[in-house]
Amino acid sequence: MPDPNARPIFIAEIEQFGGAERSLLALARYLSHHHLPSYLLTYWDHCNIAQYASFPLEVVALNPQPGMRNKVAALRDHFAKRSSDAPAPLCSGYQPALHATLAGLRGFHDLMHDTPSLFGDQQNRSLKGKLRIAISNRIIGWGLRSGGTTIVTSEYLRAECRRDFGVDAKIARMGGMNPASSQAASATPLHHGPSDPLNMLSVCRIEANKRIDWMLRALGQLEQSAVSPLRAPLSTLADWHLDLVGKGSLIPELTRLAESLGIGSRVHFHGFVSDQDLDPLYGNAHLFLMPAVQGYGIPAIESLERGIPVLLHRESGVSDILLDTPWATVLAGGEAELAPLLAEAVGGILKGSHLGVAPPALPTEDQWAQRVVELCTWG
Repeated sequence: MPDPNARPIFIAEIEQFGGAERSLLALARYLSHHHLPSYLLTYWDHCNIAQYASFPLEVVALNPQPGMRNKVAALRDHFAKRSSDAPAPLCSGYQPALHATLAGLRGFHDLMHDTPSLFGDQQNRSLKGKLRIAISNRIIGWGLRSGGTTIVTSEYLRAECRRDFGVDAKIARMGGMNPASSQAASATPLHHGPSDPLNMLSVCRIEANKRIDWMLRALGQLEQSAVSPLRAPLSTLADWHLDLVGKGSLIPELTRLAESLGIGSRVHFHGFVSDQDLDPLYGNAHLFLMPAVQGYGIPAIESLERGIPVLLHRESGVSDILLDTPWATVLAGGEAELAPLLAEAVGGILKGSHLGVAPPALPTEDQWAQRVVELCTWG
């Protein structure tokens, strides 16, 4: 059993080392550096998350039998062994909040990364599925309002939590999850010379809500001089390429779309790429594309930290802090608006409009973690 004064950080299942896991590791690292004991609590740890930690990390895997009843029972048994005056746990996400409530936990905190409007299956959800979400929202709301703090990363998620759960969430803006990266203010932007290739990059799961099809159709439009806002095919202005990093079932379909648009030779699907192999792609990128709908959008922060301008959607929560800078082109509407804004962003890169302009002030990992610790009264 962990230290009775340790702060529990509950994530339902650790399948791979992704964005949520990286953020929780950043929080645990902050706690460790400030001599505040903590541990990660999970049902199953499939990736041995401790191997990614640069500090002593305690991981408690409950390993219950499959099924929600067994999971909730294991969670209830774990917390029944802790003192009533022990630090309240912090849940990571929607499902952990649901299970914590069902397990009888009260006064727990929650990092609400995504609300139901951001779930990938929302458009195809059946009436039964919608009813299930409505019931889950009601249960979660009961737990979130039981005395703990709900923490989100953006104004959008705060509004969603008020609507879905009847709770006023607090905002803690997340920093880039690359401990080795520096702030954008100290990054060196990549200059684009007249004969240089123009490299665009997107890093995400290849899912419908990431709007990669929007990117491809916009680029296809920029190659048609008759309709291009650039008044000439983009390829006559720069030898452009788009690198797409991430796994997903839509890769074959999107590959065919790129071919049908006549841009297949310029679009490269890399699939999963390790952090080590991803660094050169970031290092050669002139523009990062992220028109997705998402709760925050850490890749935009990490790109700016590396001195790479971004194009993103207003429905990405990180856009809250990126509205008034030449380093970010913000799309507010639908797909029809993407090609003109992409042309504007590309034009800015070719002209170097962002060079010599101070990058936006960005949060750091430690600033985010400190804010979370304060909101959880864990200090």
